[in-house]
Amino acid sequence: MPKPVFRESVGLYRQAVRRLWRDGLPMRLRLFGFLLLFLNAIMLGVLLILFATGIFQGGLSEHQAVLEKELMHITHDVYDSFGALSVQTVDLAKALSISIERNLQERGGSPAYLQEKPELLEPVLGEELGRLTGALERSRGSGVFLLLDATVNPSLPGAKNSRACIYLKNMEPNIVNRTAANLRYGFGPMTVARNNGIPILPQWQMEMDTGQMSCFVEAMKTAQGSELPISRLYCWTDATSLPQSCERVMLCLAPLITADGTVFGVCGFEVSEMLFKLSYTPEGDTYDYLLCLLSPLEGETLRLSGALFAGGFAAGPTAPEHTQMAILAHERAFYRYRQPEKESYAGLHRPVSLYPSDSAYLAQQWVTALMLPEQGLDALISTQNRNLILGLLALMLVNIGLASFISKRYIRPVAAALEQLKKPDPTAKTKIPEIDDLIEFLAAQDESSSPGEEKQLLTQEHSALFQEFVKNIEKLSAAEKAVFDLYVQGYTAKEIAGILCLSINTIKTHNRRIYMKLNVTSRKELMVYIQLMEEASAKDTGNE
Repeated sequence: MPKPVFRESVGLYRQAVRRLWRDGLPMRLRLFGFLLLFLNAIMLGVLLILFATGIFQGGLSEHQAVLEKELMHITHDVYDSFGALSVQTVDLAKALSISIERNLQERGGSPAYLQEKPELLEPVLGEELGRLTGALERSRGSGVFLLLDATVNPSLPGAKNSRACIYLKNMEPNIVNRTAANLRYGFGPMTVARNNGIPILPQWQMEMDTGQMSCFVEAMKTAQGSELPISRLYCWTDATSLPQSCERVMLCLAPLITADGTVFGVCGFEVSEMLFKLSYTPEGDTYDYLLCLLSPLEGETLRLSGALFAGGFAAGPTAPEHTQMAILAHERAFYRYRQPEKESYAGLHRPVSLYPSDSAYLAQQWVTALMLPEQGLDALISTQNRNLILGLLALMLVNIGLASFISKRYIRPVAAALEQLKKPDPTAKTKIPEIDDLIEFLAAQDESSSPGEEKQLLTQEHSALFQEFVKNIEKLSAAEKAVFDLYVQGYTAKEIAGILCLSINTIKTHNRRIYMKLNVTSRKELMVYIQLMEEASAKDTGNE
């Protein structure tokens, strides 16, 4: 906007403000202001109530309730599913212990001296394939395995850690329908797979390298030094990757124990990260980056290197900087989880029990957790608060429009009634009792005292008042004298305002001062004096 135009606009604005300050606000603006103040006061009260009740932080409570409910369901499902697999692992270990021990005895061998007759390993494993297949199809796992504490060829390099085993995987784990498992052969004798028509995985190996899977050795050592039954000796491993495989899995394994207490192997089931994602991905489209995990707990730290992840967002847990996540204080209805030099998370966690109270592995603690980046949570709360604030602003605009509409509708008949008073016959009904009463009062005043009567009174009984009136004209200021002279010439107040380029309110102000200085009480009385002045002037002209 050019500077001259801007200055002119500012000048007009200032003049309008000064005029309003001098003449006062019209009735419509007064009513509009009062209504706007009233409506916004109510809205301000509502806003204060919202602040007092914590509604602007209530989004956190709502999200906490949603995530708490979701976490409770996931924890319950994990407890049921992993508990069922634990029971099936124990049952499988008991059945395999009895079957393999009997099989070896029939073949002239013994579980205690299994390594002395390596030629029996392949036949024993082959005969247990059907039991393993049936157990996998009945379970809610993604794989099943059987590992014996012996190797086929002890003379080969690496035979110290090589162990004979069978490892079957279900490539399409479906927790609803188990009638058609898509089996693949991961570890074991090749002839066993060929004789039973089981496809072989590309990363197939004949035996398991327990040097890379120390959990097998540790489970057997724990069982060898314990008098607990198999039902108290099963364990869940941290999430890890099998040799020659990139897929992360958790294993539930139990020792194979003979009647005399000899530990000669382990067996169990697998839960792959794919199966975990299919089973425990959080529901709901509100949270784009919500992460579910089952993690080992060490003090106040989540050991992510041993956790399974599910959800739409999961950082690579195998990276060194992701191996641990500290649990910080419970703030704003959520826990905070932080990785060194990494993004912080907000969420909730619950302990989940994977073992009975007298288990050999009771010291292991596990938790299920739901979390999302703190920035994502803050964005959700900000969006909710922004929508609330926009709603309040919209309500304020509605209040302004409503106040304008009501004030306009209310003042319209009043303004029309006042216009009616200016007409020659102002006695028409306006249907506004207060205005109609005023019209009747003015009409009665006119009837009781007409201009002719006032003139007669002035000329006969109050001639001294006329002389005083003429004398008081000299007291008028220049502006007031200009208005008075135009009245003498017969102009109305509205016409005088146009001639002098003044507002009607300014003319009314001059009128009040003229009435006060000339000692008159109404325009009619003023017009009577003016008529007397005209008659006196005409008489003087005639005498000359």
